[in-house]
Amino acid sequence: MGARGIRRLVGVVVLGAVGLAGCAAAPTPATSGASRTSLASTTSGVDSSTGIPSPSSTAADAQAALQAEAVEAVKQYYAAWNRALVSRDGSEVRAMSLPGCEACAMDLADLAAFKAKNQTVRGGLITLTNLRGLPGVDAGIPVEGDATRAAAQVFSSNGTLVKTYPQDTAINRLWVVARSGGRLKVKGIS
Repeated sequence: MGARGIRRLVGVVVLGAVGLAGCAAAPTPATSGASRTSLASTTSGVDSSTGIPSPSSTAADAQAALQAEAVEAVKQYYAAWNRALVSRDGSEVRAMSLPGCEACAMDLADLAAFKAKNQTVRGGLITLTNLRGLPGVDAGIPVEGDATRAAAQVFSSNGTLVKTYPQDTAINRLWVVARSGGRLKVKGIS
């Protein structure tokens, strides 16, 4: 940029600053609160002349929606797990996890063992807290949070207590979900 271009740029900046200073010094009418509100709403990522969201706001909205969907997928996985503890039927858990998920495979193996031995579980339900989705894409969206498994008792088919588990909380657990067959499924748990 030559000297003329720099002078022109400086002139524009100075004129712009003078214009802003003039606006700031002018008295504001009582209805200016409404115009401030409408100005604030135009900065939310929507082009005020067309009403079309800007690309950056739609990308941010899409990412927020994906993260919310990922959190919901983790919640649904554990809702299915909690139901499966009672029914000993892992089909719903299997449908909500991807084949490569090792932790999911261990969950399914536990359910299959209870069923094979005709054991019942009292307690052991998992509750989730502090879940939040992290930035990701359909192939992998991380979800972070805490998981607490209630104390559990395992009983044999004749009602004999076989094993007990104390309450256990995993802080800052990380789940990764990925889209498969049009829905998000658990890909990994660590």
